[in-house]
Amino acid sequence: MKICGACVRELPDGSYSAEQRGLRQSSRRCEECVAAGNQLVLMKKGRTRSEADDCPICQLPLPLDPNQSMFEPCCVKLVCNGCVLAARKCGMWDCPFCRTPTPDEKQTLAMIRKRVAAGDPVAIYFLGNKYCFGEYGLEKDVSGAVELYERAAELGVKDAHFNLGVMYAEGKEVEKDTGKAIRHYEAAAMCGHVYARHNLSGMEYNAGNYDLALQHWMISANLGHEKSLNILKSLFMAGLATKAEYASALRGYQSAIEEMSSPDRAEAKAFGRDEIKRM
Repeated sequence: MKICGACVRELPDGSYSAEQRGLRQSSRRCEECVAAGNQLVLMKKGRTRSEADDCPICQLPLPLDPNQSMFEPCCVKLVCNGCVLAARKCGMWDCPFCRTPTPDEKQTLAMIRKRVAAGDPVAIYFLGNKYCFGEYGLEKDVSGAVELYERAAELGVKDAHFNLGVMYAEGKEVEKDTGKAIRHYEAAAMCGHVYARHNLSGMEYNAGNYDLALQHWMISANLGHEKSLNILKSLFMAGLATKAEYASALRGYQSAIEEMSSPDRAEAKAFGRDEIKRM
């Protein structure tokens, strides 16, 4: 018995072609779904970003560049630099969302540990980051970071899935495990994680799964990922993607960029993250 990656039914081996039986679950389709042209669940989910990806103040989708947002440990919220700068210009020096006075690293760590003890998924992920990179006075502990990432991933934090995917794909800090990397990338991608979707594209392309790779790049480009769009352009120029596919990706990319843009964010980008933090 094997599970179809499109209809998610557990079916006898005879329901799949020999080629499909050899694929992993997320890429496997039963003969009925192949005939009907049914999309894989992996391609159905994560085609849009969730409300969790919006700045809690301006309600616009957060920029994909992590340097264009700031994490507020007091309320475990990501706030775009545009809103942070706007608050600073109004003389508000505390957290622009919950108005808590800005804590130092020791206070931040205490806040986060308290939230971790209460099972806060984002706090668990944040603490994992600090152990992974040895920040906030913590000794670097990759094993501890992986445990925290896994806890956060189980609780639905897509960034935790992404970080685990990167670690297992690169094999620098942990033993390389392509299977685990793909599973974590897929989990993150289905939650709308753009970078996970893009990385998954490259892995599928390198594995010779060109159609799957193209579909992934189409999705990540539509979500505003510039590198994915540029790859699609190269594929189009090489005759490996159609004009319609590239045009569709370009329209989606432009729309996503427009949704993430605002005058405040443009000003903040010109101002610089470090300069904003020094205000």
